[in-house]
Amino acid sequence: MSDNDKKYTDPELERFLRENKEMVMRLFKEEKDMMENLFKEEKGMFRGACDEEKARAEEFAEKGKDKAKEKAQEVFNAFTDPEVQKHFMAMGLEFMMGMSALVSAMPFPDGVKDMADKAKEARKKSAENFSKANADRSKGSDSAAPEKINIQPAVKKKSPPKAKKEE
Repeated sequence: MSDNDKKYTDPELERFLRENKEMVMRLFKEEKDMMENLFKEEKGMFRGACDEEKARAEEFAEKGKDKAKEKAQEVFNAFTDPEVQKHFMAMGLEFMMGMSALVSAMPFPDGVKDMADKAKEARKKSAENFSKANADRSKGSDSAAPEKINIQPAVKKKSPPKAKKEE
């Protein structure tokens, strides 16, 4: 054994500890109990704080989810509004007429120009039918005005996890 491995002992301290062993053990036990109680209290407070924060986070996420659903529904309703759809239809017809005029002005083969003429005739006939139906509606015939339909998006189902392929 080297000199560094020798333990220093104080005879007076050893005698004091032997004579007061019960008191020292009681003090150590009290200190240990106090530390355990403090640890339990701190652990309980920490757990309570974590639970509160978790509840706040879940509430915040739920509010965000509800707001997102509400905004998505508002956007969806805007696109499905009959007035908006009427303008989209007019825009589509205008676009088709522009494309038809472009095809007529471009140096395409006669077959392509014939197809464009047929499309122009079909569009003209559709516009006449649309105007006639609109006029009938204005006269008060049995057909009702366009009705706004509120469509709720379907809830997405979770797919089962895919099985891993064995190699």
